[in-house]
Amino acid sequence: MKSLRWLFAVSALLCACSCFAADKKPTKTTGDKTAAGAFPSFNDVTKAVQQVLALDPDYQPGDLVTASKVERILAKLEQNHWKVADGRQIVKQVLPDSDWMAVRLSAPDAREFVNDVARLPGGYDRVDRLRHMPNGEFQISDFIETPEGSKMIEYMTTTQEGKNLGNFLTADPGGQNFNKKTGRIYTERELLNRLKLSYDAAAVGRVKIDPEPPKPTGRSKTKSKFPNKSKRPREILIEPAAEEPVQLPGE
Repeated sequence: MKSLRWLFAVSALLCACSCFAADKKPTKTTGDKTAAGAFPSFNDVTKAVQQVLALDPDYQPGDLVTASKVERILAKLEQNHWKVADGRQIVKQVLPDSDWMAVRLSAPDAREFVNDVARLPGGYDRVDRLRHMPNGEFQISDFIETPEGSKMIEYMTTTQEGKNLGNFLTADPGGQNFNKKTGRIYTERELLNRLKLSYDAAAVGRVKIDPEPPKPTGRSKTKSKFPNKSKRPREILIEPAAEEPVQLPGE
């Protein structure tokens, strides 16, 4: 008889443990919060750009940055928790890989010319303007194949006489706005400057304002130690300011 009562007691205990385990809710994890990632600093953005460009063994600072490279950079930035809102607009500002200027200046025999033009203020802009003029592509190819052919681009960009020549060419077909920038993005530096504008806009959009504290529901006659507490301005939480871009090699 005692054994039977003991068996009933053990069965009841096992049943109670099973019910407790079924009612217990699983503990929440912070996996989603970790997966979201932290908004990168602009120093991290700069490093990501340089890492993508370094995948091309022939790339040197100052070389033309084409559409395919920018698309890979934008994908890298998204992996680093920043999806550039106006990324498609940025891609449209660079030369397509199939563009004549992008193809010609990436040829091995154009290396010296590219190195010289990249150091000139507005050098790529002048080349881009010139190639749209009659026989412009032939003229640029001649500069590339001629020793010190970049001197003509240097003359156009750094001397008053060269600027006067540009003003004169404005009247020719395809020469409109010859001395002005084209609005394109040609180099790593120009790309970083453009990304900085998008980055600053994204950082402003991440400013958070704390909600106002709930108003008391009861009528208490006790005076607060802090007069006019309800009129204090709401606290604004701003994420740390973006770091300055790292200097590019050779600067």
